[in-house]
Amino acid sequence: MARKGSLDLAKITDAAVDLLDETGLAELSTRRLAAKLGVSSPTLYWHVKDKAELLDLVAEAICADAFEIDQDLPWREQLASGLRQFRALLMRHRDAAALLRERPPTGPHRLGHVETTARILLEAGFSEEDTAGISRLLTAHVLASVETLSARKPDEGFLERLADYPHVSRLGPAFARQSGEDVFDLGVEVILDGLEARL
Repeated sequence: MARKGSLDLAKITDAAVDLLDETGLAELSTRRLAAKLGVSSPTLYWHVKDKAELLDLVAEAICADAFEIDQDLPWREQLASGLRQFRALLMRHRDAAALLRERPPTGPHRLGHVETTARILLEAGFSEEDTAGISRLLTAHVLASVETLSARKPDEGFLERLADYPHVSRLGPAFARQSGEDVFDLGVEVILDGLEARL
């Protein structure tokens, strides 16, 4: 068993991120983490007071990379770049979007990402009220684009039932062709077009 002194927050956080990737958010617990680290739960609690603090550490670790934004670009391109980088961060870890939905940003990495978005929008000329709402809208779009619905085979009779919904039937091939990334890119384009018109 590892001694209390041999643990530090960096080791605990790295192990917790690994555990998230292995088991998913629902199974990420201080008990499992203590077992993975080879310590007792009370030893772990010397460093992390509860599961909420542990989840905040993991969320911060997932978002540790700062966005590299060329501030000489037009605001639309700066925003699009930031959104793509944010999505790339989340795609690296299982259940990352669900974790970020559960834990509000409180640490320097996540707040740094919010700061980047706020700077771009305010410098573009959006009001403080609009900037606050737009920031939340953009985050929601990225999180939704990362969460994927499990593929399910249609039951017998599904195609027959679609006969009553001709417009849905017409979209069937398009639905089948679109990847999560396609939908993300379309959403970014539509949102930025709307923001430009509002500005």
